Amino acid sequence: MPTNRERIEEWSKAYWLLRFYQNFLFKLYFKTEIVGMEKLPPNTTFIFAPNHQNALIDALAMLTLKHSWQPIFLARADIFKKPLVSKILTFLKIMPVYRIRDGFENLSLNDSIFLKTMDIIRKGNGLVILPEGNHAGFKILRPLKKGIARIALQTEDASDGSLNIHIVPVGLDYSNYVRYRSKLLIRIGEPFPVKKYLDLYRQNKALAYNALIDELSERIKAEMIHIEDEQNYYEYLFLTQLFPKRFIKENKLPNTLNQAFEISKRLILKLDRLKETDRSTFDEIIQLAHVLRDRISANRIKPQALPLKVSKAFNLLWMVPLFVVLSPLAIFGFINHIIPIIIPYQLSKKFEDVQFHSSVRHAAGLLLLPLAYLIQTVIVGLILKSLAMALLYLVLLPPAAVILYYWRKLFYKIRGLTSILIFAMRNRNEFELINNHFNRLMNDIKSIF
Repeated sequence: MPTNRERIEEWSKAYWLLRFYQNFLFKLYFKTEIVGMEKLPPNTTFIFAPNHQNALIDALAMLTLKHSWQPIFLARADIFKKPLVSKILTFLKIMPVYRIRDGFENLSLNDSIFLKTMDIIRKGNGLVILPEGNHAGFKILRPLKKGIARIALQTEDASDGSLNIHIVPVGLDYSNYVRYRSKLLIRIGEPFPVKKYLDLYRQNKALAYNALIDELSERIKAEMIHIEDEQNYYEYLFLTQLFPKRFIKENKLPNTLNQAFEISKRLILKLDRLKETDRSTFDEIIQLAHVLRDRISANRIKPQALPLKVSKAFNLLWMVPLFVVLSPLAIFGFINHIIPIIIPYQLSKKFEDVQFHSSVRHAAGLLLLPLAYLIQTVIVGLILKSLAMALLYLVLLPPAAVILYYWRKLFYKIRGLTSILIFAMRNRNEFELINNHFNRLMNDIKSIF
């Protein structure tokens, strides 16, 4: 298996250009908010440790932290088997880590990876390790693998503590793992030094690994939405979707992702304590959340539509005319973006694991969007035999894509408002029952908050 990664820690202009383009499209895909960057002191060696819920997207999210930053990622070795793929991954500053399942005879290859890791850390690039080892689309931190502790402590020990490596817990929180223009909050936790475990490591490596992992686990949990109650997981999640929005509005708080996060964390803590101190009240809240969730699901109502208000239907008076006016421009936008829209979507459907869908769509879009723009602009120029018209066409493509996005968003809003209006007229009792359940649930939550 070719390595060809002797200079992977060196700053690369080609990688910087690609990363700049990637970050631009990434922030178009996910509305990204970053908090906690001020916690990172200058001239410090970092190993970043984010939670892992959304496949490749989690790694790409880490690239958005700094414009000039070129961190190195560690990934499982089996994806490096094909020479071409290995070269591409190396260019993308990803190195393999070998596990027993990759073959016991390959474990010795980790020695060279370890040496290269020391070069990377000395260079100050920063290392990113996803310590859960694999992804899962649930808002809970799973047990951490010990690889990050081994790498950190071995490297610190080899430098006799001079590198002063700090591990940075990072929380990634998605409003939706797949949908375009979903929200992503990246929270940087307080870095902690590895060398405080160095004496213990030299006495008992296993104990040092466990101690470091335990601390890291608690620190990551503090920076992410962590729902430990698996039995009531979906009720907890449902409440974190409903309550922060209402609490922010009623108390006129800043409507930021981090504000909603802080409220959600507090809500989860209150529910966990209530479960221990007043089980009957806890069960009532969970049961009411369960009933409300079932009712809106049966009536195809989304949580964000609560509370239901017929008065919102008056917005149709301006939405429908605007939708009609924008339709020709949106159709133009769709026709001219059909390749970078349809192909990534169809490719993602080939993966049973939904967590790969946004990764596939984003990666395919990175490649297909500039190709489609280039090919279509050349074709228009050849047909019209005018460079000026071809350039005008190229300039119009991005605004057409923006109009298409908002036109589609407007369509779903119109459909949602119309369905709620029809629902209110056809089934007024159920309409009012859902609102009563919602208001009662929010009042119950406020009483414990």
